[in-house]
Formats: sequence, C-alpha cells, structure tokens
Amino acid sequence: MSWIERTTKKRIKELDEHPKLNSHDFEEKGNKMTKDIKFYVILILAAALVLALWYEFNHPEIHILPRKL
Repeated sequence: MSWIERTTKKRIKELDEHPKLNSHDFEEKGNKMTKDIKFYVILILAAALVLALWYEFNHPEIHILPRKL
C-alpha cells in the first residue's frame, strides 16, 4: 500500500469521525476568516504607509521613502 492510499484512508477516517469538518458551514467559517485576515493585513499596510508619509512630510531629515537623485 502506497503512502497516498494510507494518507487518503486516514483522512477519510478523520472526516467520518468529525462530520463538521466536511460540512458547508466549516468551509464558510474558513472563508470568513481568510477574508478577515486579508482585511487586517491591508489595514496594517495602509496604516504603515500613512505613518511613513507623515514622517516624510513632518521630518525632512528622515528619509523613509526613496528620493530621486
């Protein structure tokens, strides 16, 4: 028996033991969590950009963003 067959049988056994893992609700929860993570990553990146721009305009001695030569 190959490792693929063993892992497949093991996975099927786990799904049979825990039917909630195979339900549509579980997939929706995962999709919602993924969307939330993407939103927070974008929010953090936007906040970092705003902070970098603020430093760039209020503290000209600190060069955070690259300047043209």
